[in-house]
Amino acid sequence: MTDGTTWLTAAGLPDPERDRREVHRTALGVIEKFFGLSLPKDLIVNGTLPAVLLEPA
Repeated sequence: MTDGTTWLTAAGLPDPERDRREVHRTALGVIEKFFGLSLPKDLIVNGTLPAVLLEPA
């Protein structure tokens, strides 16, 4: 198993010449692969996600 830095380097990060949004998407993709995560894209794009509103006591 490699560390996250190796994964970021393999994805070409950091790269100050790239657009911030592209870097963000790439970094999220690396995090997704490294930790084995996935987000329900259809639910995020078309639906509503559960949320919690916290109020001070």
